[in-house]
Amino acid sequence: MVRLKWLKDYFTPVHHKGLLWQLVKREIRQKFKGSWLGLGWALLTPIAMLVVYTFVFRTVLNAKWPGNAANTDAEFALQLFCGLIVFTLFSEVVGRAPTLISEQPNMVKKVIFPLSVLPWVSVGASAFFAGLSLLVLISATLVTRGELTIHLLALPLIGIVFIPALLGFGWLLSSLGVYMRDLGHIVGLVLTPLMFLSPIFYPTTALPGFVQEFMLLNPLALIIDSTRAVVLQAAWPDFVALAVYLFVSIGIALVGAACFHKTRKGFADVL
Repeated sequence: MVRLKWLKDYFTPVHHKGLLWQLVKREIRQKFKGSWLGLGWALLTPIAMLVVYTFVFRTVLNAKWPGNAANTDAEFALQLFCGLIVFTLFSEVVGRAPTLISEQPNMVKKVIFPLSVLPWVSVGASAFFAGLSLLVLISATLVTRGELTIHLLALPLIGIVFIPALLGFGWLLSSLGVYMRDLGHIVGLVLTPLMFLSPIFYPTTALPGFVQEFMLLNPLALIIDSTRAVVLQAAWPDFVALAVYLFVSIGIALVGAACFHKTRKGFADVL
């Protein structure tokens, strides 16, 4: 039990909640510091991406959303935006993770600092921006469909299931990134095909059966499908599948935390 005491500090950093809150606020402010629109860019950027993707797929490629009778530009945009929100959250956390420690050597060398909270900061700031995008999605759904359903209450559950995996990837990649400087480039190469291999531009049900089985290996597929079900399809998510995902998500977090804890002693020497 004594040896696993460190694990509690990783998963429940209550002793550092004041520091964590300040770092998350600083992260949010610094992202748009000095810009004219400030936090407004957090809303305009995903909307601009949505407009571009909708134009390309609907107008240029004449794509239709399978299984949707309405088949309007607005409906296609809502389905697309829902997937982009989840992918953006994942890509921001995972894409930055390899340089999360190495870009802040002062915290490693000169200050007694709880480095394990840095992935929490990254997840917290990215989740804040994802929350703003979700508000835009929910508002657009209300405007286009005229109603919201009680199924939205399941959104926090989907987030709770997803967060341990984000933290796990954050701990794992940030610790390995100190020793492998090329890791950031490798992760960048993986994220691009992952966007098109995830059910962002199409529903999972549109894929052949054997391909749908491989989607179980995609960490984004169930989260995207569940978010669409709750927000756009007025349906409850698959709670059994989410329970299994939570089990795997916690496993990823445990592996990431163990790797971070094992390698952190050498951070100062490498940096």
